[in-house]
Amino acid sequence: MERIEIHYQGRMHHIHHREPIRLSIRLCFADNPVNLYGVTPVSDEPLRYGNAVASVQFGGACNASRISLVPHCHGTHTECIGHILPDVHNVADLNFAPFIAATLIRVPLQRASAMKDSYNASAEDDDWVITREAVDDELTLLTSDYLQALVIATDELPWLPDGGGAPYFSHQAMVRITELGVQHLLVDIPSIDRLNDGGRMDNHRCFWGMTDPASPIAERQCTSVTELIHIPSHISPGHYFLSIQLPNLSGDALPSQPVLFPFS
Repeated sequence: MERIEIHYQGRMHHIHHREPIRLSIRLCFADNPVNLYGVTPVSDEPLRYGNAVASVQFGGACNASRISLVPHCHGTHTECIGHILPDVHNVADLNFAPFIAATLIRVPLQRASAMKDSYNASAEDDDWVITREAVDDELTLLTSDYLQALVIATDELPWLPDGGGAPYFSHQAMVRITELGVQHLLVDIPSIDRLNDGGRMDNHRCFWGMTDPASPIAERQCTSVTELIHIPSHISPGHYFLSIQLPNLSGDALPSQPVLFPFS
């Protein structure tokens, strides 16, 4: 394949498909540090059937493993509105375009005690928060033509493997993101909400148009959130095309591999 060209917003784009920027964190079963909420770590073990074991190391003819993981808790994952609804919605059923117009920004964080924005009563003064002003300030440096997807990198601050101390979005920031028409939001933090927010999940409900369950916003139900991505520090803010790769499994969330492509 020599060239991939996409006609978008009245312009022809030459995709640099040989320069992929992978945004996923490899899920290593032998040593995976992330276990949000302190859940059991991800694991795999040789398949056992009868007296046989599927492990060449232990005398089997081949290797086959049984794996245990929680997509929401163990690594890069993409989720859909089924995350907050009682009925079944599968993220693999979303109609992801092969190439999605995307904007990458890097935002500073602010202490909850110092911000003008707000969050629910679970917020604590020393929490780190992504504010509306931080999002707007970074987006003003770029055009608004590539906001089918928004990829957000935060300041590199240490947070615990169980998610303790992780940043999250203010309510005003999430409202702004939906106002911009963003269909796919990708973040390098464990959750767009505070991990321990009493189960309110206000930002998830806002993004999926469910702030008022009696009047859901239908067009928001086909959107996605991807959390726990990794954005290499040398990758510059700007416009890209995005591909979100998923296994064809059922579930409101699945391990995923988002890939950014530069273009000219």
